[in-house]
Amino acid sequence: VILTKSGTEAKPIRIWAYPGDEGKAIINAAEPVTDWQKCAGPGDCAGNPYWEHIYVADVAARVQSHPDSNFAIKQVFQNGELLNRSRYPNAGWSYPTAIANPGKTFTDNSISKPNGYFIGSVCHMKTAIWHIDQIPIADFSRSTITLSKSPRYDISTRFGYYITSVVGEINEEGEWAYDPVEKKLFLWPKGDVALDVEFTYREYCMRTYDGTSWNIVSGLAIHNAYRYGIWLYQANDMTIEDNTVEYIFNCGIFVQATSGQCTNNRIINNTVKYSAATGIGVGITASNNRVEGNYVYATGTEHFGGDLMNGQSFGLYISGPFAQVYNNRIDRAGYTAVYVDGKTLGRDISYNYITNIGLALSDGGGIYTGGFSDVPETDYLHHNIIEDPIGCLSMYKGRDTGLPVTIERYSGDTPGIYIDGKGNNRIIEHNTVINSHMAGIFFHGAPGNLVQNNTLYGNKVTQVYLVGRTDEGMRLVDDVVLNNIMFATDAEQRTLYLTVYYEDVHFGHSDNNYFYNPYNSRHVHVSRYDAGQGGTVREDLTLDGWRALSGYDENSREFSYLEQFDDITMVPEKTSRIIYNPSLDVITVDLEPDKYCDVQGNKIYGSITLQPFESKILISSDFENPDLLIEAELNKNLKVR
Repeated sequence: VILTKSGTEAKPIRIWAYPGDEGKAIINAAEPVTDWQKCAGPGDCAGNPYWEHIYVADVAARVQSHPDSNFAIKQVFQNGELLNRSRYPNAGWSYPTAIANPGKTFTDNSISKPNGYFIGSVCHMKTAIWHIDQIPIADFSRSTITLSKSPRYDISTRFGYYITSVVGEINEEGEWAYDPVEKKLFLWPKGDVALDVEFTYREYCMRTYDGTSWNIVSGLAIHNAYRYGIWLYQANDMTIEDNTVEYIFNCGIFVQATSGQCTNNRIINNTVKYSAATGIGVGITASNNRVEGNYVYATGTEHFGGDLMNGQSFGLYISGPFAQVYNNRIDRAGYTAVYVDGKTLGRDISYNYITNIGLALSDGGGIYTGGFSDVPETDYLHHNIIEDPIGCLSMYKGRDTGLPVTIERYSGDTPGIYIDGKGNNRIIEHNTVINSHMAGIFFHGAPGNLVQNNTLYGNKVTQVYLVGRTDEGMRLVDDVVLNNIMFATDAEQRTLYLTVYYEDVHFGHSDNNYFYNPYNSRHVHVSRYDAGQGGTVREDLTLDGWRALSGYDENSREFSYLEQFDDITMVPEKTSRIIYNPSLDVITVDLEPDKYCDVQGNKIYGSITLQPFESKILISSDFENPDLLIEAELNKNLKVR
């Protein structure tokens, strides 16, 4: 569907599902396959021993007429269900044993397949803990693979690979492979019956021509596009709301300006599920666009350790200036939930609820941003709740413990909020990060930022992590850390972790923070270069030790502060919990008979009211119930006549 006509603010053009039929008006970009032939023998399907179950279809006519000259089949569906590609190895991965050309060619001596076996298949080559490429194989001979193009980083024996869409490796019902040389599709269909099969084909379900404005699109089901489900190209004042967008191979909804204008568009309350690369994207010069109230689910993969089929995977990818990213629900992404790209440009990222991030790669984040900004505008990251940033370190020799790929074996290195190299001009406040398998907030060579009033709870390595490097622009200067709650929930977790590769622990200013570790008084870790000792010095410090070393945090507190309250007794286990409100409504939480105090020592019992996107750490305590004391005092003074 191409939108070419414009309405006005008073009279917009509306494209919508008939009332009551929302989700039943379907735009499907897939192409059906009907001309199936059953394989007559193993020679028909690359020697596959399961040839009796495999069907083949010649799709050359459709492939050759596609506008993308490099088109290949990337997604296949049967009865509306996304099917799995065949895979080598069948589970897990392998490693290069020798690198002939780090840009394209490597050898794996564990492979004993015949020459040519993998030509045209897709090599999923990991080259960093945060990066994987999916590249067609140009040649295979004597255990040596040559890729058709170079990955982003050099091929290394440190990182693994696997191969998909291999005709000879189809070995169970519901698997398929595409041979780009013969332009044939091979399938072991569900139920051994090749009916209702289709593949992702058309580039878009819906797009605009440049200059289109004042359209409202709502209530539609958008399925199976090759590039974008909905593409707003140089369009203005458009509203895309209450649509369901599923199984887009690149980006579910994309707002793009290029050399023109793409402003004041509203992407509101859509459900975007199972995008292979990106859920919703806002291009680099698309200005003043609002992304609000969307549910973005399973971008890249749905499960920990899942295979990525198209790049790294981002729930939201925001590049354009003055974007507002507000109250979105983002659950499950292979790499990063919200990627805020480029210079600070007045973008507001707020009131988003993010969970289960880093399911296939590591080193991204719930919210990731970075890079030097030479403009006065700031980016404002506030009132977000981020829970379970996990990170997946599979396919990496440094962490390889074999199969299965579980969170217990392979998680780590994904923080809640990540400000990367030279990143400045960011304001980070009133966020909550819970149970990151790395850090709550991570600054990697990022100067000139404000971090205040955040609650960081139970993050596995540390609550705040600062790294300063000697590279130009990556020293820690002018960073301000104020009024944050940094609450460790076991003895191994740190409240603050500082690593500097030069002889200075100062990074700007820090004060009025809560450095709480109930189980370990040495909860501040400092790793620094010391010329006097000729190398790196690593220390685990108390808060007083940190004060003496840095001169910071004179008015900050640690867990022992709560011991001064004579009318509050900590339970011996020093247990705690966190409650939070990931909604825009004010809520009341019933605490039943349990008694708590907060980090300031205030007594909390009965129930507690939470404002939108507010969190509260509750520390198990014992005290006389003030309400009962008041009642007893009233009864004592009551006169009976």
